[in-house]
Amino acid sequence: MRFLTFLLLWTAVVLGEVFCVEDVENPTNDPYIGYSLQRVTEKALLEGGFVLSCEEGARRVRIRVISLEEIPIAYTPRQRVSSYNMILWAEVRLNGRSIKVGGAVPYTLPSGGYGDVPRRKAVDDLLDKVYLDLLRRVRELGSSEEN
Repeated sequence: MRFLTFLLLWTAVVLGEVFCVEDVENPTNDPYIGYSLQRVTEKALLEGGFVLSCEEGARRVRIRVISLEEIPIAYTPRQRVSSYNMILWAEVRLNGRSIKVGGAVPYTLPSGGYGDVPRRKAVDDLLDKVYLDLLRRVRELGSSEEN
């Protein structure tokens, strides 16, 4: 156990700062959005050269969903909505800095028993678009702390 603690501390010193990603503040009542935002933020931090650990002394990362809108853009002949534009904005707070990310992506609800799959795919597509911007900002954060 001591060796593991030593290894974690040594890795933190060599690789970078230690962050703990807290639960997502998500007023949308959709757990998949919170899960996806947390996953993308953790991926950006790891790829930015930081260490993820929720031990004592780790800096806290707070994620908050600012807004989620689903705007109808197409209708079926029976006047049912078949396509939406999903607009999602979120805020990631770390080291006293606020990073706002978001965008829009269209998705279609085909008829049949697909359930929530197209909507979840739209969330994943949107966060894939946002990921590179988030990664760039996290890397800038790491390089600004070295100077």
